[in-house]
Amino acid sequence: MIGVVLLVAIGFGVLAIMNRPISKEAFNEKIEKHLTKVLEKNDSLSSVLLTISSGQTGYSEQFAVGTKNHSSDQPVQADSHYHSASVGKTMLAAVYGTLVDDGKINYDDKINTWLGDDILKGLFVIDRIDYSDQVTVRHLLSHTSGVGDYFEGPVRSGKPILEMIRSNPDLSFTPIDLIAFTRENQEPVGRPGQQFYYSDTGYILLGLILETIEGKPYSAILEETIFEPLGMDDSYLMFYNDEPADIVGIYLDDIDLSEKNALSVDWAGGGVVTTMDDLFVFMRALENGDLLSDEVYGQMTAFNHRYEKGIYYGMGMMYFDFSELSFLLGTMTDVYGGVGATGTYVLYDKEKDTFFIANFGSLDFAQKGIEELVKIRMIYDRMIVE
Repeated sequence: MIGVVLLVAIGFGVLAIMNRPISKEAFNEKIEKHLTKVLEKNDSLSSVLLTISSGQTGYSEQFAVGTKNHSSDQPVQADSHYHSASVGKTMLAAVYGTLVDDGKINYDDKINTWLGDDILKGLFVIDRIDYSDQVTVRHLLSHTSGVGDYFEGPVRSGKPILEMIRSNPDLSFTPIDLIAFTRENQEPVGRPGQQFYYSDTGYILLGLILETIEGKPYSAILEETIFEPLGMDDSYLMFYNDEPADIVGIYLDDIDLSEKNALSVDWAGGGVVTTMDDLFVFMRALENGDLLSDEVYGQMTAFNHRYEKGIYYGMGMMYFDFSELSFLLGTMTDVYGGVGATGTYVLYDKEKDTFFIANFGSLDFAQKGIEELVKIRMIYDRMIVE
């Protein structure tokens, strides 16, 4: 989902370091111009949203450039609703954290406690040995269960799911459909605990487990556990709201999926519609201990699994070690949080007590979104806040 930061982004940062410090007003102007330039250079984008909020400096600003979608001249707003893709995994992981805190489950509970053979059949079979009875909640949350990935994983038969969506953007998927896709078209990548392999299929299983434990729909669980207690009034699970979603464009190639049934491909893996303000509330609540105990949040943010160079995974969250990505970024402080394949993220710099929240809204920006974060931070680090 996320690739390494390209040299062009690093080069931008080196040039920025060489420039003199700038005022808050000059920074705001530079960011506005930069985001506008990004929008103009990338046909796959209709808008860019960005929030930077720092407890260390007191700086807090929001930026919104572009239009609601390519077919609209309605300007996008800082409070526009958007599909947050895999940022929803962070929310699901937080729900599990509350269950652990309440003593309802343990991370090392076996998933066959709640899921039967009708769901698990064929998902964890390697060399004719079925390992489903060894898979734990922790394995699924940390992407170490070995199950395939319906969203981006290879297929042994049929078309990959993104090709299916390109051919028919109005395809509709249920959680059971998504599990069946992996069972019928994909292979497990290893035994439970053997390796890290990012899997949306695993998070669909986690959603089904939650519904079994709580005896209610996943949408209601999110509402009662996360959204309502935190006052996240603009957040909901897409396709499970009383009214149709009204969100900014989200693009697969030149196809706007914002009003298409194909977005049902996410569900518990990341189907949440939200705003930058709501994500700020959510991430701040995690950091302040308003949702989870320190012990449980510590497990969630134990980034023990290497995604790729400079990028690590905990449970529902990614960690970016910029000094490992490149020695040229050695002075850039690390960030962690929720990240989605459409260039959407809510990230926290603990050392500088600063939140970075953005949405680009295109599958072309899985990697580019992080590259742009590097560029934005290089400008931000030059700012003098009085």
